[in-house]
Amino acid sequence: MSMTPDIMKRYLHLPTARDIWAALSKAFYDGSDELQVYALNQKAFSAKQKGRAISVNYGELTEIFGELDHRDKVIMENAKDVETYRKSVQRQRVHIFLAGLDGDFEQIRGEILQRDPIPKLEECYALIRRAAVRRTMMNGDFEDLEALAMVAHNRPPQTHPKKNGVDKNSYKCTHCDQTGHTKSRCFELVGYPDWWDHNCDSHKKNSRKSNPTTAVVETQEENDAGTASAHAATTTSTGHPNQADDWVWY
Repeated sequence: MSMTPDIMKRYLHLPTARDIWAALSKAFYDGSDELQVYALNQKAFSAKQKGRAISVNYGELTEIFGELDHRDKVIMENAKDVETYRKSVQRQRVHIFLAGLDGDFEQIRGEILQRDPIPKLEECYALIRRAAVRRTMMNGDFEDLEALAMVAHNRPPQTHPKKNGVDKNSYKCTHCDQTGHTKSRCFELVGYPDWWDHNCDSHKKNSRKSNPTTAVVETQEENDAGTASAHAATTTSTGHPNQADDWVWY
């Protein structure tokens, strides 16, 4: 909570922070805490993904749940009752999160609800995120796949402008037959990153078909690399017309 300067100066004379907050509570508390709890619950139950990133929807819900926990007035002394209450709240919040997801996650949503006991909210989010990664990879949208990986590592997604005027979506790997990348950047050849879900690799096994009409020639950077290599080989074998001007000779 923050105060505007005009309000703050009214309470600067009080000796302790506790006295300041006590005075503020008496002055501004309107007894509407129950209304705030109602508004927060209403916001949580109406939260929907609506095509947004899962992390955005999940982040909004966890913020709401945190506010509700702060205003929770339930007091229990028995440890067993406390645990039972906590599990009940957790199960309800899992239902709220799953109910707000788009229809694309119907299958994984059903699988989660069939588990006994039902996973915690954080575990459900992880399962949904993996399902999103699998679906993105199967659709060949590697731009969205990298964005998901960046979110998982708390880093902002990187943008990939067109290189040499060529849209990356037009690339097609001649090794795995997937779009969005070329052979020089194929994970099957250069190695998979740590965040990759290897459970979703099996669909590739039957997808490698030779199709000369859709295969894309290797990227310009590969061609440039080959040209540079050939030039280097020529320089090494034939030398330079003036040794004194060439740093290679030293």
